Amino acid sequence: MICQLRFPKILRIDTEVPVAFQEAIRAEYPTLNTSHAIELPFLSNPQTNSPPIVMGQGLTYEFFDKEGKWKLVLSSDFIALSTVDYEKWEDFRSRLSSAISLLVKYYSPSHFTRVGLRYQDLIIRSELGLEQHPWRRLLQPPVLGVFVADNLPEHDFTEALSVFACRLDYADAVLRVRYGLAREDESDELGYLIDADFYTENNTEINDVTHSLDQFNREAGNFFRWCITEELQQALQPKPLT
Repeated sequence: MICQLRFPKILRIDTEVPVAFQEAIRAEYPTLNTSHAIELPFLSNPQTNSPPIVMGQGLTYEFFDKEGKWKLVLSSDFIALSTVDYEKWEDFRSRLSSAISLLVKYYSPSHFTRVGLRYQDLIIRSELGLEQHPWRRLLQPPVLGVFVADNLPEHDFTEALSVFACRLDYADAVLRVRYGLAREDESDELGYLIDADFYTENNTEINDVTHSLDQFNREAGNFFRWCITEELQQALQPKPLT
């Protein structure tokens, strides 16, 4: 999962080392890397030759937690928080709110020019005891792509990736979705990726950004449930939030 918030370029972040910002987060994100561009690979790469997504140019500061599961990125025109260990929105939101508060405290951006929240869900059948279940039993037709047909042998496919984008009915927001086969990094097993990117490029006031992200989070949950069948829903064993 990743959230990226873009703002009008602040040259001071390029020209001054963010010492105070680091000190404020160093207990939580003790490891620092710097680079001149941030590339966001897929959590699992749907296609071997898929190009990385470049999040920004110029000097960027990447702060990691001790386990390397959380990353906070600061650049002269965006801040981003990502994790490969997502459990619930409340935890992610809390970390993000703290990062935004520090950005405002030390750099005072006037507003955000782009607000984006992106979920990458990779469904691995062997982890759910569904190895013998075809994708068309687990996913709804709009996100099945070629697997909507019942006469195509799934084991013959090594790549299958589709994309669509649609406008949402608020804030000129957009949902862009990539879906299809993706290889699980550790086991190399082919799973099914649903990569949903919710964003708006309308100017967003600093105090309004949390509301926008809460709305995207609700939409993301509804969208994922819309993508899957009742059979997969039960296999995932959803738990109520506490």
